[in-house]
Amino acid sequence: MKFSTLVSVAALAASTLAHPLAKREANTTEADVISTNNDLQTSHGKPFAVFQPKVFVINMFEFEAKPWLEGMEFVHNITIPGLSPLYPAIHCNSDYTVCQLTTGEGEINAAATISALGLSPLFDLAKTYFLISGIGGGEPQHTTLGSVTFAKYAVQVALEYQVSYQEFITTNPNWTSGYWAYGTDNPWTYPGNVYGTEVFELNEKLRDKAVELAETAELNNGTARNVEFRQEYDFEAAQGAPSVVKCDVLTSDNYFTGNVLGDYFSFYASLMTNGSATYCSTAQEDNASLEAITRLTKAGLADFNRVMVMRTISDFSRPPPSMADKAVEFFNNPNDGGADAAFDNLVVAGLPIVKDILENWDDVYAEGSEFSPENYTGDIFNTLGGTPDFGKSSFDVA
Repeated sequence: MKFSTLVSVAALAASTLAHPLAKREANTTEADVISTNNDLQTSHGKPFAVFQPKVFVINMFEFEAKPWLEGMEFVHNITIPGLSPLYPAIHCNSDYTVCQLTTGEGEINAAATISALGLSPLFDLAKTYFLISGIGGGEPQHTTLGSVTFAKYAVQVALEYQVSYQEFITTNPNWTSGYWAYGTDNPWTYPGNVYGTEVFELNEKLRDKAVELAETAELNNGTARNVEFRQEYDFEAAQGAPSVVKCDVLTSDNYFTGNVLGDYFSFYASLMTNGSATYCSTAQEDNASLEAITRLTKAGLADFNRVMVMRTISDFSRPPPSMADKAVEFFNNPNDGGADAAFDNLVVAGLPIVKDILENWDDVYAEGSEFSPENYTGDIFNTLGGTPDFGKSSFDVA
């Protein structure tokens, strides 16, 4: 960092006095400036916002943040209440057009951090594009070590009933795992009860643009051991070089591995999206972050249609055939060559969409109509309107 800026109440007051910000009426639609480069037109509820980033990069822990902090010219540090104690600062570039924060790992940390950001009076995020940029485990049927995935669906798979293997195998020998959905009595039925965070559908047009741009980048292929380990799997996707893949992400605080849970959660992701989702990457935070952004969007403080979820593959989510009966050993003693390629490819594949947003802000991204979604976007409750292409006509709210 070249220098840091600590924003306090005094600094905010001084900034406001030195550079008065014109309030925008809630129903104002006219723009009175030619260029939006330095235009502070704040959203409803944020009349004194100081920062209006065009892009916000969201990482979950230190090693995901590191390549972004090293690859971008972040020169400002901004502290606000409610961020993770481990990651108390937001980092921004010189003109505050790109910012980055680290949420902390797990669903609770992610939801708390994103909510704190969105509710801060200092940030107007109404037109901000969010790039959730993290690593995850990959399904060898669809990805390989170092691959980059961009999701259309995020499915929260561990939000179910669960019983241990020893307690169901005798009475329910046809069950393939100990999970089954709320409000049901078996693992094959769509939930009768939902909490509302089980499924999110993202803007497909924006996702496709991010993929198109990421495909122009030269991905890090990884170490020699990465290349060697890929050949231990039977799938063409696993054996090949890293690539950019359109496929979907699962969220679970439970850090799972193995064929049994992999098969069940793959089935469950398809079930929850009426057959639409293709599970390929794992995460511990994405549905939580998306729930926070959904609520902010409902309040007019963010735009859910400007969110992208990118996960690079740091490890396989199930063992190779040679270790099919050694899942614990496979997980506890990894021998795949390391995750450096996954960390590097966060920036390699994510930076093209960031640059495109900055370079084409006035003509394309500020107003955003070119990437207005044609698919349903939002949660299972239809919180943001539209007609979901997944779910049921009605649920019991648990």
